Amino acid sequence: MNREARAIWAIARKDIRVWLRQPSAVAATLLPAIVLLGVLYIGAAAVGRNPVALVVQDDGPRAQQLMTQLEDSDAFVVKSFSTADEAEHALETLQVAAIITIPSEFDAAFDAHLPDPVSIRINNLNLDFTNDLRRSLPAAITSFYAGQPTNPIEVHVEETDLRQQDIELLQFDLVPDLVLLLTIAGAINAGLATAREWEDQTIKELLLAPIDRRSVVLGKFLAGWLTTLIVAAIVLSIGAISGYLRPSPSGWLPALVSVALLALASAGLGVAIGATARKFQRVAGLTIPLAFYLFFLSGGISVIAFLPQWVQTIAQFIPTFYGMHALQMVLFYDSTDDLLRDLAVLALTAAAMLLLGTASLRRRLNA
Repeated sequence: MNREARAIWAIARKDIRVWLRQPSAVAATLLPAIVLLGVLYIGAAAVGRNPVALVVQDDGPRAQQLMTQLEDSDAFVVKSFSTADEAEHALETLQVAAIITIPSEFDAAFDAHLPDPVSIRINNLNLDFTNDLRRSLPAAITSFYAGQPTNPIEVHVEETDLRQQDIELLQFDLVPDLVLLLTIAGAINAGLATAREWEDQTIKELLLAPIDRRSVVLGKFLAGWLTTLIVAAIVLSIGAISGYLRPSPSGWLPALVSVALLALASAGLGVAIGATARKFQRVAGLTIPLAFYLFFLSGGISVIAFLPQWVQTIAQFIPTFYGMHALQMVLFYDSTDDLLRDLAVLALTAAAMLLLGTASLRRRLNA
């Protein structure tokens, strides 16, 4: 038993060392998720807060208060201009999405309890941006009036949040990106470690070694699993230090269990692909697109409830959907909603992938 355990650990240790010494393997593991994170960052910056030109033609205290309200709003990135012509040029050259003008008679009309128009001119080249601006300006003006001693607006907005904290768009997208990284890391590392034995002809040495072939299978699984856990540990540590991925003390255990099951499932898938493909290029060509298909079909690009119905239906059959849900609940919201369901699906998936990988590798070893 000790000999078999040493053999399993020796195979896993060798595969991990080879992975660390091969920049191409490290790049194939990390680059897809890093590139996607860059795309998500750019997308979040584009849709999160719209750039607007602000022209304040009144230097009275009320106008200045409204200007401050707009500048502090989460909906705008305000660029102040001294003249309407400068703002118009910024709008025409797509430096801003709209021009908000506080007129010169703003304070006088406010004090006289007269209509007090604030105009907005929108470049409606995109309906999503346009609707954000149409909603955001009235909300900012309503907040401005709500802070005045005499509020002519007799309708008050009372907000009750379902969650205790606000999660930024980019922060929300980090969990699907983490799941994508785990899927790629496990699948491609276990796959490459398995395929490398045939590509480098070292499979003959393993077959002639005085060890059980089950040790070879377990060694490959262990190498892919541990490599993925190393990558996950680095990402989670950075996330915890930065505050972007920091669960409550009670949330660490379900988060780590979810990560471990995702890593184990992807490692099993990788062993199956590696034993079938037996070539470096084939493994990379299969695992990376497959990981992205799983990412998109499980709703990784947005909130699954907001996607088309057919995507929501398909996502129910994609295991990574349950991994994303479990991690989002425990990392962001300190919630155990459907946690047992999510962990059960991940555990069954990990078991199925281990069986698939074992069957594929043993078939090749016995061929």
